[in-house]
Amino acid sequence: MPSERCWIILAQDGRHVTMGRAAPPSEAEVEAAAAALAVQGLAGWLATLDGNYWSRRRVALAPVQTLGDGAALDWPTAVAAFDAARKVATTLR
Repeated sequence: MPSERCWIILAQDGRHVTMGRAAPPSEAEVEAAAAALAVQGLAGWLATLDGNYWSRRRVALAPVQTLGDGAALDWPTAVAAFDAARKVATTLR
């Protein structure tokens, strides 16, 4: 079965938002997301998510582009926070 792929914005603290499924987001969409992160004092990544978000199975994240000040970013910590947030979301569903 083919894996689902979507693009997300992942903040360092695990917060995330889906940017699209059929095609990668446009440069303007990525710039708007980076600006929204900056307003909140956050940095993060444009990343791909392979797998079904709402399934209890593992999904795979891969960073595509750093958004904001990458000096303080830690990918493994962000992925762990994402996994924790996703676990709560899929348990409540």
